[in-house]
Parts: sequence; C-alpha cells; structure tokens
Amino acid sequence: MLSVVVLTKNEEERITACLESVKWADEIIVIDSNSSDKTPEIAKKYTEKVITLDTPDFDIRRNRGIEEAKGKWVLYLDADERVLAPLKEELENIMEKEEFSAVALSRRNVIFGKEVNYGPYKKDWMVRFFKKSDFGGWYGKVHESSHFKGKLGYTKNSLLHLTHRDVDQIVLKSLEWSKIDAKLRLEAKHPPMSGWRFLRIFISEVFNQGIKRGGFFNGTIGMMDSLLQVFSMIISYVRLWQLQQPKEIKEIYKDIDADLIKNKFNY
Repeated sequence: MLSVVVLTKNEEERITACLESVKWADEIIVIDSNSSDKTPEIAKKYTEKVITLDTPDFDIRRNRGIEEAKGKWVLYLDADERVLAPLKEELENIMEKEEFSAVALSRRNVIFGKEVNYGPYKKDWMVRFFKKSDFGGWYGKVHESSHFKGKLGYTKNSLLHLTHRDVDQIVLKSLEWSKIDAKLRLEAKHPPMSGWRFLRIFISEVFNQGIKRGGFFNGTIGMMDSLLQVFSMIISYVRLWQLQQPKEIKEIYKDIDADLIKNKFNY
C-alpha cells in the first residue's frame, strides 16, 4: 500500500495536476499550511485527508504526514511536482521488490517555462520515498532532511518539477523562507551583520550562483535564476540584521512620530 503526502499553501493553480499524477496511489494525504485560496477545496476532490497545520516548519508538516499515513510505503511531493508515467512504474517495481528502505528521486526542472539541466539542476536528487517501518523522521525547519535505517536506492526515472512560474511566486517564496532562515541564524548566535559582512556575502553568493553553479553561462534563464537566488540569500541576512537590533525598527518609527508631534514637527 502506498501513501502520498503533499504539502500545500495557496497552491490552487498547481495542486490539481499534482494530485492527478498520483491518484493511482492507495492513499493521498494533504498537509495544508492554512491556505487562503481554494487549495483545500480542490484537494478534497481527491482525498478526505486534508489536514490544516498552521506552521511554517517543514519538518513538522512532513512528520505529520507520515503519522497519518496508513501505507507501507510513503512518497512525499510538493504541489509543483508531478509523478511521470515511467517513474510510477519504477516506484511500483521498487515496492514489490523491497530492496531499499529509502529511495532518492531525481527531478527534471522547468524554470521560467523551460527545462534546464545545469549546475544545481543537473543532478537534483531528493530523498522522498520511504518504507514507513524504516523511517526515522524529518529534521530541520527549512532545508529539512530525513533519517532512516537501511539501504538507499536511486531511481532511473524522474519527477517533473514545474518551478519558477513567475517573479511574484519566487519573491513571495523567498520572503517566507527568509523568515525561518533568519530566525535559525539568530538562534545559532550568528555574528552581528555589518556593511562589510553584507558585501562579503553578496560577492560570495554571486560567485556561487553565477560561476560555481554555472548560472551565468546558461543564457538569460540561468542569469535570472542566479540573480534571484542571490536576492533570496540577501533578504535572509537583511532579516537577520533586523532581528539583531536592540530595538524593533517599527518602534523606532513610532518614537520618531511621537517626537514630531511633541516638538510640533521640528526635526
């Protein structure tokens, strides 16, 4: 028996095709992070198990999914991923042979409407398929990883990952991700952010995304993706700087307004 766990938040434009690609599974579980659109309504056409879990922590959401799963095997998907027909057949074969405890699935990535195959997108392996009895849980609020006992396998066929649909989607996702990342860095006692540290991080990330990972050498799409990845990282550190301040910025502005009123707007 196979259970498929899908994490969602405001995915009404993507969720239908995702669930259609796994409707052959024995069970589908949707863990929804308090969507404000029609995502839960659409998901209920495919499964009765639509669970609202209002937390940004990916490990908590993924672990809730496997707690709910009744299947011997569990497959995790995001709403922008699709199980292609060759992969479906391969997963069924893996379940029948029971040679592995966990399986890494490769992804074919479509960004800005074009399939790419460079740098981080060339060998994009995700450990997402588990035998439930050998699974040890997910760890990490963001960039979560899984623990399991036993042998890890790798698929020959791939998921299709339809990401980078538009700038708004990328920026909004980066803003949400940066909140978690900045808080984790603060809790880890990251050194205070300063002008030179921002500059060092910026130069390092431009080199990492554009040169090391090859974005600058893969046309317009590679260039855009690299710059957006740099933006995402910088936003995380800007949030960290805010968190490190002795007084919240909004409180400083309240004090300025109060002083303006008190001093008859002499500034």
